[in-house]
Amino acid sequence: MLSSLSPSDVHGEDSPKLVPLEYNHPGLEVDLGVGLWAYPLPMDYDGDGDLDLVVGCPDKPSNGTYLFENPTQDASVKKPVFKSPVRIGRGFHNMMASQVNGRTRVVIPGKYFEQNPATGKFDFDEPQNIAAPAKPLNEPGARIRGNMWRYVDYDGDGDHDLIAGVGDWSDLGWDHAYDEQGRWQNGPLHGYLFLMRNSGDDASPNYEAPQQLNGGEEPIDVYGWPCASLVDFDGDEDLDIIVGNFLDYFTYFENVGTRKDPNYAKGEVLLDEEGQRLTMHLQMITPTAIDWDQDGDADLIVGDEDGRVALIENTGELRNGKPVFRKPSFFRQQADTLKFGALATPYISDWDQDGDDDIVCGNTAGNIGWFENLGNGENGLPKWAEPVLLEVRKQDGSTEPFRVLAGDNGSIQGPCEAKWGYTTLSLADVDGDGDDDIVYNSILSEVGVLRNDSGTLVEQDLSSSPIESPPAWYEWKPSTHGSLTQWRTTPVALDFDEDGSLDLVLMDQEGYLTLRRSFGKAERIFVDEDGYPIRLTSGTAGRSGRVKVAVADWDNDGRTDVLINSENVTWYRNVADQDEHVVLKRIGNLARRNVAGHTASPAVCDFNRDGKLDLIVGSENGRIYHIHHDDCISFEPDQLAGNVRFDRAKPAKVDPQEPIPADAMTYRSSRGNIAAWIERRGDSGKPDLIRYRYHDGMKWSGPITVLWGAPSRSSVAYFDVRFSSESKDDEIVLQFNVAMDYEKREVTMVSYDRGRTFRQPE
Repeated sequence: MLSSLSPSDVHGEDSPKLVPLEYNHPGLEVDLGVGLWAYPLPMDYDGDGDLDLVVGCPDKPSNGTYLFENPTQDASVKKPVFKSPVRIGRGFHNMMASQVNGRTRVVIPGKYFEQNPATGKFDFDEPQNIAAPAKPLNEPGARIRGNMWRYVDYDGDGDHDLIAGVGDWSDLGWDHAYDEQGRWQNGPLHGYLFLMRNSGDDASPNYEAPQQLNGGEEPIDVYGWPCASLVDFDGDEDLDIIVGNFLDYFTYFENVGTRKDPNYAKGEVLLDEEGQRLTMHLQMITPTAIDWDQDGDADLIVGDEDGRVALIENTGELRNGKPVFRKPSFFRQQADTLKFGALATPYISDWDQDGDDDIVCGNTAGNIGWFENLGNGENGLPKWAEPVLLEVRKQDGSTEPFRVLAGDNGSIQGPCEAKWGYTTLSLADVDGDGDDDIVYNSILSEVGVLRNDSGTLVEQDLSSSPIESPPAWYEWKPSTHGSLTQWRTTPVALDFDEDGSLDLVLMDQEGYLTLRRSFGKAERIFVDEDGYPIRLTSGTAGRSGRVKVAVADWDNDGRTDVLINSENVTWYRNVADQDEHVVLKRIGNLARRNVAGHTASPAVCDFNRDGKLDLIVGSENGRIYHIHHDDCISFEPDQLAGNVRFDRAKPAKVDPQEPIPADAMTYRSSRGNIAAWIERRGDSGKPDLIRYRYHDGMKWSGPITVLWGAPSRSSVAYFDVRFSSESKDDEIVLQFNVAMDYEKREVTMVSYDRGRTFRQPE
């Protein structure tokens, strides 16, 4: 008999102190979800005749494979309320489920786990090897992200072949590749399908070399993250293909050949029953086709980036030869611990003004949600309601859930992040009407105010702030009242200087911690014990921002401290006022458990009303963790004592630059320095290389080889590498000469992303 685990066990780490907040609400139902990323593996895990959901989750800190048991024992129930999750083993990226001769296999690249027919369990510590290349795409320079395998009898010969969906990010290059008009200059993500045909049989498989599948006359190429299902979707007894991708939609490839000799038509985007593009709430979607409702057609069970799983029901209708699906409907589960999407950014506020502390929270989707405090639960902590999306009033008076979306050029990391918003926030009474309003930032690097009008949000202009320019890498964005900070970092609204008006504590456009009195000019008043201004990040472009901040008197000494995200939360103790500056001493983490993933998001609370501030921490997995003050790490007096070592505050430090080869040519971009050189490999027998490194504001990249179309590298000699004098920030031209096959030629390579990647111009 399976039993539920404690919150710390469910999320994969031993910790008696910093644990996810429980709902404390028996009978409550919420959206089913794991952590960041969901790989749904629908199957009858416990052999009771209904379909359960096994869901893989590879993230930190909730890495694991989880069983959501279907309690109905009735296969006809489309939307059961699943039991809360039980961790049944490790989690992996790219987990896909397949049926092989009546037994379920969970496949990861080059390996599989088979369900034990006697117990139904998988041993996720003991994979079995697949004798096929773990990387079907092995071209030089390929950057693989997404490598999802399934077993399928591709050609109807009775044995199981392998289909691999492989994402290649090399053309995108990742970030900072916009021109001065905000147009993306690098390429898209690519997502290819490969067939590894089994020329043996299932008992003794012999997988042939990977062969790329076509859709029409061209290779199948979706927008990255190709998660494919091969099923007869149109009822003509051959296998069609539906593929998910890195964004939010699905592509259908009809088999216009036969069962034994497949031939796929050009892909078409799937539409829903209303004729609109079939989309998920977020992106990085992972569909699996299965007849979930036992009505004779294949539905889609789809994992979303925020860890939720949706049913997309097949209506059974064909329009223009394509299957028609209903809109996604997210599965539900018995409530366990508070979760709000991914990268939850909580803040404490009595949002409904009923005298207790609620939680208002942002997430990757760009929404803002409200967890209502319903009073004390059994463990002395609150009983919580399911999160409600806060709504914003539109110009016509109607309302809709508030959401920030990056769109085509809102994310410095490129159009692949179009469906993300990354809201982070604080609350204060900005308009002086007695209730809390929301001050927020997002993926757009724009601070805004949402006025609280009886629980409905009303956007308010931040006209009290100065007009400033955004960070240097947003070349196409104009100066605005909201361009006060970097992206994805918290603007904390409070009366820091106690003069009766609200201030902002937040990072400026260069990553320094600042005070904006009355939302005005940024002052770098926060310094370390040597008098240097505190810089929370020096990274540029995609490495910038991201820092989450809370401001509170943590040790109750009358001085306002600063809490910064880390593995959990790092305490910067306010130890002195000196030369009109505030001296902050970096004390260290307040807990021992790593709950961050990419970043955590700190806030303070006092749910038990004992007069001591406790911590809540939003995690990348979307969970909200809690620890009592007395359970946090304690420090010795000498660790806490301030040691001010300056009379007058000092200017910012100059970032150190790592050494580069003495003969390297350099170029300075808005990302940082770029260095290029010829790497001679002498008597090793290996060809010389053109190599480069870029500095992202924090560190140099490792050496990267410039790849170009030389047919035989061993016959190429390089000389005279240089950056063209006609280079500009969004089009850096690298030139070098080569001698190849007794001929000399000049090669030109261009970087549109400030030195991260170079490519030959078209």
